[in-house]
Amino acid sequence: MRATHMIASAGRHTLGALLEAILIVAIVVSLLLALSPISGPALFLAGTGQALAASPVDHTDRGSAGTTKAPTGGGDKRSIDRGTTTSTAGSATKPSAGGGGSHHTSCTRNAPGVSIENSWGWSQWGSWGMPGQQLTYLIDVRNYDIDCSSSSFVISVSAPDGFSVSLPTAAISLKSSTTGYLWAYVTSPNPIADGDYPLTFTVDRAGGSNPASATSYYKVYSSDTVAPWLYWPNPGDGTTISGSSYTVAISTSDDHAVKTVDLYLDDVYTTTASCDDISDTCQLFYNWSIRGLQGQHTATFKSYDWMGNVGVLTVTFTVG
Repeated sequence: MRATHMIASAGRHTLGALLEAILIVAIVVSLLLALSPISGPALFLAGTGQALAASPVDHTDRGSAGTTKAPTGGGDKRSIDRGTTTSTAGSATKPSAGGGGSHHTSCTRNAPGVSIENSWGWSQWGSWGMPGQQLTYLIDVRNYDIDCSSSSFVISVSAPDGFSVSLPTAAISLKSSTTGYLWAYVTSPNPIADGDYPLTFTVDRAGGSNPASATSYYKVYSSDTVAPWLYWPNPGDGTTISGSSYTVAISTSDDHAVKTVDLYLDDVYTTTASCDDISDTCQLFYNWSIRGLQGQHTATFKSYDWMGNVGVLTVTFTVG
């Protein structure tokens, strides 16, 4: 009887200790929950197998959708929204080529550029012309815009009194960072004194007010006794050529301007190249079929200027 009482007493003591331990754990967990929001991994209640959900806490003050508010009280206040780029003064914005929602790239408008390609010598600008002769001027227009849509540019030419100017096309549309060409035809009066007469070429964006200009010259002359000179013949003198065809070529220049170049193969007239007013060098090219023409041959080149002076060059070569 006494033993049974002792066992019952021990059982009550063990059960009390167990309840006391569970109570202590519950108190500790309640204190943790009260002191701080739970973040990170889930906490498991001892002896239950159940988890307390771990929800991250957002401490950021949210503004409008897609942006985050900067802290108040000074500092660097930058928008986090990367959707658009603000253009600088004198610029505009346009959608980027790759799409990407509202993303934009900056468009920078710049003054156009213009130059005249005519030269009568190395870095000598202008063209030679006789009284009453029409000359052609090649106008190089450049669009210096960056990342913008195409623009239309208008060209005008200012010439001295008595000169006639014709612009078949006075406008050109160009994409950003591209170049285009236009032609102007200028005729001098007759009579007119020899000399250099300036021509001013101006280009501006259509409706714009920031033009660019370049100056070239109409160089009037009325006498010339120097014959053109010829150089860089192809084939060269004494060479041997082969194949089914060959490009015969020559370059020629004059102290004023070359008008035409004739080619004679084996003393037979073959072709003529007419020279433009743009460059001081005139070239002739002729594609010659040499199949079955083995043996020795000659090529004679004759260069004429506008005053009738003639320069002649003959080469002898072999077709193998």
